[in-house]
Order: sequence, then structure tokens, then C-alpha cells
Amino acid sequence: MQIVDGKIVFDEPGASKRPGASADAPARARAAAPKAKVNAVVKPAKGRPVVKATNVVSYNPDTFAELVPDNFYVLHEVPDDFVEHIVPFTTELLPGKKFITFDTETTVKYPSSYNVPEGFVRRWVGSGKSATPQDVPFVVSICDANACYTIYDSEENGWANFYKLRPLFENPAIDKVAQNIHFDMHILHNIGIKLKGQLHDTVILAKLANENRNSFALVDLVHHKGGISVFEDMLANYKSAHRITNYKNFPDDLLGAYANADIYNCKVAFFNELKTVVADELLPLYQTEIELGMALYEMERHGMKIDESYEVPLKTELQTLVDTSEQAVYDAVGYMFNMNSNQQLHKALLSVGTDPNIFSYTDKGNVKLDKNELERLSSQHGVDLVDKLLEFRKAEKLLNTYANGIYSQRDSAFKVHCNINSVEATTGRMSITKPALQTLNKKDTRIRKMFLPTDDQWQLVFMDLDQIEYRYAAHYSKAEGLIDAIKKGHDIHLGTAALVYNKPMSEVTKEERQRAKTLNFSLIYGQGDEALANSLKVPISEAREFKAKYFGSLPELKPFIATVHQVNKMRGYIKNFYGRRRRLKPDESFKAPNALIQGVSADYIKSKMVLIYRYLKANKLQTRMLLPIHDEIVFEFHKSELEHIPIVRWLLSDFKTFRVPITAGVEYGNPSWGEKIEDDVDCGFREPDNFDFLNYNVFNGGYFANSEVGTIGGYFGKGNDIGGY
Repeated sequence: MQIVDGKIVFDEPGASKRPGASADAPARARAAAPKAKVNAVVKPAKGRPVVKATNVVSYNPDTFAELVPDNFYVLHEVPDDFVEHIVPFTTELLPGKKFITFDTETTVKYPSSYNVPEGFVRRWVGSGKSATPQDVPFVVSICDANACYTIYDSEENGWANFYKLRPLFENPAIDKVAQNIHFDMHILHNIGIKLKGQLHDTVILAKLANENRNSFALVDLVHHKGGISVFEDMLANYKSAHRITNYKNFPDDLLGAYANADIYNCKVAFFNELKTVVADELLPLYQTEIELGMALYEMERHGMKIDESYEVPLKTELQTLVDTSEQAVYDAVGYMFNMNSNQQLHKALLSVGTDPNIFSYTDKGNVKLDKNELERLSSQHGVDLVDKLLEFRKAEKLLNTYANGIYSQRDSAFKVHCNINSVEATTGRMSITKPALQTLNKKDTRIRKMFLPTDDQWQLVFMDLDQIEYRYAAHYSKAEGLIDAIKKGHDIHLGTAALVYNKPMSEVTKEERQRAKTLNFSLIYGQGDEALANSLKVPISEAREFKAKYFGSLPELKPFIATVHQVNKMRGYIKNFYGRRRRLKPDESFKAPNALIQGVSADYIKSKMVLIYRYLKANKLQTRMLLPIHDEIVFEFHKSELEHIPIVRWLLSDFKTFRVPITAGVEYGNPSWGEKIEDDVDCGFREPDNFDFLNYNVFNGGYFANSEVGTIGGYFGKGNDIGGY
């Protein structure tokens, strides 16, 4: 990119001239959009220009036409031969491949989630209560080797412009690149446009390249790295000045420049982040992540059925619980007060005789009464009023966050469609939002009871990896006691308790097993003495005794933890079996064992989900995965396909790769998620009859249309040997 006659001209990676392009095609595109130069300062840096917005970022319709690059086009009518003139870009980092970047600008179609029809999936922009619903596109933007195009269309126009892009989106020879690609896939799917060809996500690339960045917004990924931010700044100022909430209300030329800059930035980010991923030997892991993306997309698209008849009784029960627990707090104090005010809560606690010396204070002298502090007061000091307050807040969360929240997001078919993020956590663990089903309380099954199979032809099946993180701790540390207990099929926490208390497993009490479980969680992950005392609900001196017994009975663990700390201090990161890096500062090395074990557990289940997805799709089974919840996968098996349960269980397990077997348990919904039962006879494990399904191409558009089988590589690449970290 350079300045020529006061205008930005793109000199892009992978750019090429359009062979045989007719002169009138670009002219028609230019006629549909104003052209201009960017009011920016461009300064070369190591051969790559940097675009910086000037202080003047206000939109002026009279002069704006002079600010946009010549190869930024805005189209309100798409020529019939438009796709023929698209020239995909290339990169030496992935030879033989061709790429475009794309994006959508979206708007709401339905007044509420209740009105969204079956087969249609609503997405959200933003987070929490400020998130806004999005249903359909009104703009689609595409960037090729030479130019960026923003195309307007509408339902009133029959999506005629967007449908002319189908040959491009359905071309399996062209890879598609986007930022948060699942969002755009759903939006395009809503209007009947499918995608074929390998799909790339710049967010996933960026997370693998450097998970510690403060922001993964596209404009931040390319800041000072060849990107353009001036139009985003201008749009933000216009939005604020005119209080715009719907992007359709921006001037077309302003939004067009913004959207074109966005897809150009997406291309810049793709090149920048891909370079790092390749250099750090993370390409096999990235391949798994994007293949997993297709499985997760299908899970989001199908959604989970919720019980229509359960809504009223559930909300009534929880409202009664909220009212009763709230009154219990006021009765204990003797008067009503604002429980969300630390000052008033502190006063209430003192009024019921709480020892003033047990409170913690901030540096400014304010009392600390956050969630962690309240739990400390409850567990270590047994403050009855705090127990009652925690019960009230728990009931309130069940009602408002879960019962009200989940039912408010269901569509007209009484399904909820979560957003599954595969790289939200720095360790690679998946997260679920809108609604946040990963945070449901395991012990309180009332919320889970709302989730049902689609109808009586289906069976919910739950496969949970048996204590996978402890198994990886045994694998990495080579702890003989843990390895022996696992191989003999013993309960790991029971086995740990037997070692710590030096007694037969048959004599271990429930309390001792629970303490052993807490120790397994806490010490491997680097908890200090005070945190361990809080977890065990014992004084610090007693926690230190348990800690000494634990490491004394499992002597391999302490050297393993120390070695992981040292590795991180020396090179600045630890690397798991699948090659994922967790980059930590030297003073953060205490987090490294947790990152190693949690990360490899996450990557294990991701790789297995891709394997299972291939098996289900290649064999054209109706059975599907619905949701990943930590170390558990929720399935919906068609009742005519229940014989595949032991095969899927085998695919989810691993009996050879590591020093201990990784196995999955099986439970069944009766009929709901909250009513799990085990079969009277264990279904066992069964190896597939053949492995032809490994060649199934997950990017063939099979979820949109009929499946087909192709060949795809890169899935089985490993970034490390068995013992490395």
C-alpha cells in the first residue's frame, strides 16, 4: 500500500492483476460507488506501511468521496458476471490454496426470539444484557487479491444481489476467511446461502499465535501492522453523534468504506497471524480447530429442545425459593436492607454479632464482601447470615440467569441455540454463551430438566471423560501410585485418599475422599496454603499438613510441578502434547501445570469430537452431537442407531497413546438432561469395522446439502511427543 497522488493504493500480499478482465466490469462497479482517498498518515515500517487515522475523523458527506481508496467499491446492483472477475489471493505459507475474505453487516428481522421460526438461528452482537439480536444480512463484503466490495441487498429484493455470490461461496476450491466466521455462516444460512471449501477464522489464528492479547478485535489485531482504522473511528464518532443503534441507518458510503476496510483488515490479520502459527509449528492444531468449527457450527444450528410445559412450574418453584430465602435473610437481621450494598451488609453482619476481626479490607479501608470473601466467611467462620445470603443469591441466579434467561432465548420451536466458542479460554477450553449452559450447577438438576430430546424417536446420551485431568497429571508426572490406581480401574479420588491416609480404599470415608478430590484439584494447579485452606474449609496449619501428606504419598508430583515451572521460566511458554503453547511470564509460572493439564485435556476432547463428527457424517447417521460441557459431550442418538453407542464411546476414548487409558462413561436421559440414568448392562467399547470415515471432508458443505466424501490432511499431526511440556 502506498500514497499515489494523495490516494491510498493497495500493494497487497498475494495480489495479482485480473487476467482477461473486461474493462467495463470494474467500471460498472465504480459507477455504483464513490471513490476517494483516506485522510491518513502512512509511514513505512520494515517495508510494510502503517495507516494511522488523523485527528479529523468526522464524516463529511461533501468531502467523504475523496477519502476512500480507488479499489473500495460499494454496490447496490451486482453485475451478472461479477463472480467471474473475482481473483482469490494466495500465500506461500499455504501453497496451492486460494482465498477470499468476507463479512456481513446484519440487522434484526423478528421482534423477539419467540418469533424466530424453526430452521432459522438468531445471533447476538455484544455480551450480557447489552447484546443485540441479529437475524439477516443487509450487507455482504468480499475482498479478493485486488479489491474490496461491499454489496447491499434486502429481502424485498429477494436477496437477488447476494444470491449472485452463491457460485463464489459454494466453490470448494476457494478457502473462505472471516473474523468469528460462525456468526457470518449462520447469517448467510438464514437466507439460504451455504459455504463450501475450507473455512478459516482469524480469531482462532490470533488466539493460537498469542493468547495473551488484551483485545482480539480485528482493528486491534492489525493496529500498526498494515491495517486501516480511520473508517472505524469515523463510524464510531458518527454513531455516537447520531445515537445510531441499527447499522442500516449509517450513510451507505460511510458504512461501505468501514465494511471494506474490515475485510481488508481481515486479510492483513490472516497473513500476519498465519505466519506466526506456521513458524511456531501450530498448523496441525489450527487444522483441528477449524475442522472442529464445522462440528460446533452444526451443534449451534440444530440447538437443544426445551420443555414447554416445564416453564411455568419451574419459574413458580424458583420464585418461591427466592422469596423464602430473601425473607430468611431479613428475619435473621430483624430488618430489611440492601443486600447489594457492602456498607449495609457489613452493618447487618455486625448487628447479628459477627466478630469484626474476621473481615478483610481494601487498601482504602473498605470492607471486602465479594463472592470469594463471603465464601471464606462461610467456610472458615461459619457465619450463618452469610450462608443465608449465599442461598438467596443462588436461588436468584437460578431464577433470573437460567430459568428466565434460557426460556427468553428459545425460538418458536422451543429450541435454544448456544454460541460455542472453541478458543475463549487461554488454555484452549471451550465456552458456551447465550445461554451459558456450561455454568449450570451439576448438583441442582432443576435447570437441566428443561432440556429434552427432539421427540420420542430420539434418546439423549451423555459421554463424560473419566477424570481426564487427573489422568493427564498421572501421565505427565509418571506418578506410579496414580497410574496403578487408574489402570486397575479404581476411583482416582478414592485411590488418592488411600495413599494420603495410608489405609485400604475400603476404609476411606466420604469426607476423606472429598478432601482427596480437593487436593487433586488444588495442588496440581498450584494453589497456595491459604487458598487450599479455604477449599478444604480447614485452618491453614491443617491444610499444610494435608499438603505434606499428599506430596509425600505421591513423590513424583512435586518434581513434575517444579520442572514445569522451570521450563516456563526458561523459555516463556509450555507446550502440550498437541502443540498448543501457553505463554506465561516468569512470575506466572505457578499457572503452568494447570495450563498444561487443562490445555491437553481440552485439545484431546476437541480432536475426538472431530473424529466422531467424521464418523457420524461419513456413515450418514442421524445421530448428532448437541453440546460440549467441559469434559462431557451431550449426544442425541436416533433410537434406530443405538448400536453405534459403543463405537462412539470407543472413538472418544484412548487406550494406547498415553501412560494411562483415557476412557468415557455413558449415561442416558430419562428423558431429560437433568434425569440421568445408567444402563443396567454396560454397553462396552467397540472399535469401528473400518476407518474409511477418516477421509470424510468436513468442509464439503455437507450440513447444508447432501454429504460427500473427500480427502483432507493435517488432522493427525502432533506438535509434541508424549512426555514433553
